[in-house]
Amino acid sequence: MSINISNKSDVFKFALALYDYLIQKGQTKEANDLSQLVDSCYTNDEYALKAHLEAFRLIQERVQILPLQYQRALEEAITYILQEIDSRKDKDTAQGCCTADKTKECSENTAKEQEFQEIELKLKIHNPQLGERILEDPLIRELSRNTRPQVKEYETTYYDTWGHQLINHQVCYRIRSSAGEYTATIKGLGSSQSGLSIRREWNRKLSENIPTLEPFKDLAIGQELGNFVRDEELLPIFVTRFKRTALDLTCQDGSHIELALDVGEIEAESKREPICELELELKSGQIENVLKLGEVLSEVYRLKPEEQSKYQRGMILAGIMISCR
Repeated sequence: MSINISNKSDVFKFALALYDYLIQKGQTKEANDLSQLVDSCYTNDEYALKAHLEAFRLIQERVQILPLQYQRALEEAITYILQEIDSRKDKDTAQGCCTADKTKECSENTAKEQEFQEIELKLKIHNPQLGERILEDPLIRELSRNTRPQVKEYETTYYDTWGHQLINHQVCYRIRSSAGEYTATIKGLGSSQSGLSIRREWNRKLSENIPTLEPFKDLAIGQELGNFVRDEELLPIFVTRFKRTALDLTCQDGSHIELALDVGEIEAESKREPICELELELKSGQIENVLKLGEVLSEVYRLKPEEQSKYQRGMILAGIMISCR
């Protein structure tokens, strides 16, 4: 794989590739730190390069072993950013900009941005009745503080171009509708092992149920997708329809986990496949709490990890992906 850095777009694209590489190698701490730094300034182009420079230098310090092409790309990216910053220095000085103000604004942007990393554990459920039993488990009731579960109906359509540009670039696009509201989501395929998946995710509200990348144009990921999708139409690939029964759990250390039972089906043309799974999504705190709770539930109820996401199962059902099971 060749990685060339010749412009700002290449810098942003390399940051995404570097993030995915770190996730695949199990270096989630470094990947998360990289993500927080570079995402903090995606909505403000003036400061984005400096955020990337800080992120790349952090990776150089913390990650001792990288493939040669990534090492070279890091050096090229840092050199390019330094040259760009130097060329803008006179302009910044004239405008009275200062590093402290930029750092503060980047931090504010970070606080305003949605969390870009989804961490969840999926477990197979043999039937909906077993899932309902788990929701009433004494431990779950204790962690949920005996609150009533929230129940919502979701219909989600996944899209790609005719030439499958999105899957070819390791991302998926979907629109999820519930109670008359529409949310567009871009997800990276990320990594998955023993049911635990870690993926990058961006969400935007839509006024109507029409696929479009426009709401994401303020983010680097939206700019990159726009570059290779261009004027190609986003076409529906498959649909999921399911009922989600969810509980918010609070662990002893304050970590928050959403426990969700999803029951429904995946539909790709005339083919259908049932959905019956339990999700433990980390909303805040330590990932160890998700793993420990998953181990307890798996042992008590003899559950097995669900290795494939709804997206992967839908793409297999549509004949676009090949099952590795």
